[in-house]
Amino acid sequence: MAPPRPEDELQAGPVLPPRKGYSRLMQLRWYAETPTRRTRQIAADVLAGMALLLCYWLGTSVHDLTAELAGPGQTLESAGGDLAGRMSDAGSAASEVPFVGDRLQDALEQGGDAGRTIENAGVQQQEVVGTLATALGWVTGGTPALLVLASWLPVRLRFARRAGQASWLLESGAGMDVFAIRALARQPISVLARLPQDPAAGWRVGDPQAIESLAALELGRLGLRVGHGPRTSST
Repeated sequence: MAPPRPEDELQAGPVLPPRKGYSRLMQLRWYAETPTRRTRQIAADVLAGMALLLCYWLGTSVHDLTAELAGPGQTLESAGGDLAGRMSDAGSAASEVPFVGDRLQDALEQGGDAGRTIENAGVQQQEVVGTLATALGWVTGGTPALLVLASWLPVRLRFARRAGQASWLLESGAGMDVFAIRALARQPISVLARLPQDPAAGWRVGDPQAIESLAALELGRLGLRVGHGPRTSST
């Protein structure tokens, strides 16, 4: 009877115990165990954090600079309000003038209406500037921040998920046979050829050294080390 092929074992998969008590967050492994890859990940996280802070500073700076354009509107609002108040007071006083008091009051109240128009124009100008400042702040700061997140976060999440699942496989008692099979099926032939012995023959006879060498290739690709968890070997 022909021995099983690695591809068949990979498709069938091992029978593993259910994931009891594991939340999705606990299944994530954010950093590799191999020093070189872990250093690169930490450096990438630091750079991404600095880039996001720079985006925040850029957005708030543009917002604040644009908001300063509301100064003339504030001046108009203040001047119009003062004019309307003074005209109203003058109209009240003029109403007491004999014979022409009502006419004077009407004329002064019209001046007060003009002041209120100026005041409303100042308020509207401030609202327009505020909306523009918010939009420019989000565009100049939010757009590059989204680009940073889109290029950095999916890569980190993908690694954390794959490394976490691999760690769980090792800790569940499935052993390194699974990763040895994956290495035979997925590693380039040139990489397998550099192993000290025939990897396929060693896996068929259950050679622990061959299984460990193959598993190390696959675990190294995931940023993990051999001996991370319990191991079993074929017999």
